[in-house]
Amino acid sequence: MSLFKNIKQSWNDFLDRLAKNNQKNYGSGVPDCCKLNKAQNDASQGKAH
Repeated sequence: MSLFKNIKQSWNDFLDRLAKNNQKNYGSGVPDCCKLNKAQNDASQGKAH
């Protein structure tokens, strides 16, 4: 049974890291296509200059 607890803990840790990265990248609000497109466009324009 310990194996399943380790797998569950690893999965939960992965989901926590994913949630933190998503919050850092996209904020804590509801995703909005206009905001996501603007952020993507701003990032690509910054790299081109």
